[in-house]
Amino acid sequence: MQTRCWGRKNIVASLLVFVALAVPSQMARAQDSLRRFEVGLAFRFMPAGWFDWSGSDLRAYPALGAAPFLDYRLNRFLSIGFMPEFTLNVIPKVEGYPVSAMIAPALRVKLEYPGLRFVVPYVLLAPGYSWVLSYEETGAGGRDAHGFALSAYGGARVPLGQRCSVFAEFGYLRGFQSEGGNAYAPSYLVIAAGLQVSL
Repeated sequence: MQTRCWGRKNIVASLLVFVALAVPSQMARAQDSLRRFEVGLAFRFMPAGWFDWSGSDLRAYPALGAAPFLDYRLNRFLSIGFMPEFTLNVIPKVEGYPVSAMIAPALRVKLEYPGLRFVVPYVLLAPGYSWVLSYEETGAGGRDAHGFALSAYGGARVPLGQRCSVFAEFGYLRGFQSEGGNAYAPSYLVIAAGLQVSL
C-alpha cells in the first residue's frame, strides 16, 4: 500500500515539474511568435564592381554602403520587408570621373532555416528601384541615372538572446540604370554584417 502511494506521489510530483517547465516554455514560444517585426542595420563593403556604360564593361572602384531594414515575419521561415540601400563612392575606373552615390529603396524577401541550434542560415532577395546621383553638377561632367536594381544574398545570423542577433551575408547587387537612353548601371559584389532586433 505504501509503495502504491509513494508511486502516485512520484507521478504527481513529476507532472507538477513537467507543467512548471512546460508552461513557461509555451509562454516564451507564444511571446516569440508575437514578435513579428524585426529592425536592423547592415553595413556593406563592395570590394569589386563593374559598370555597364553604354555597352562598355568597365571596372569600378570599391564602394561602401549601409542598409537599414524593417521586416515582417509571416512564419518561422519567411519574412518580407523594406530597406533603403545607400551606397557611396560609386565611380567607374575612369580618370577624372566624378564620384556618385546610389540610393535604392528595395523590397526584402527572406527565407531562413531555423532548425540549427546556434546559427540561422538564410537567403535574401531584394528587388528595388535606384538612383545614381553625382556629387557634382551634371553639366560639369557628372551624371545622374536611374532604373531597377536587384540584389541577392546568402547569409547567416547568430542569436545573442531572445531578441538580438548579429548577421553576416555575401551577395551581388545588379543595376539596370540608364541616363538619357544610355546604360549607366553599376553592379557590385557585396560583403555585409550587422545587427537586428525583434520587436
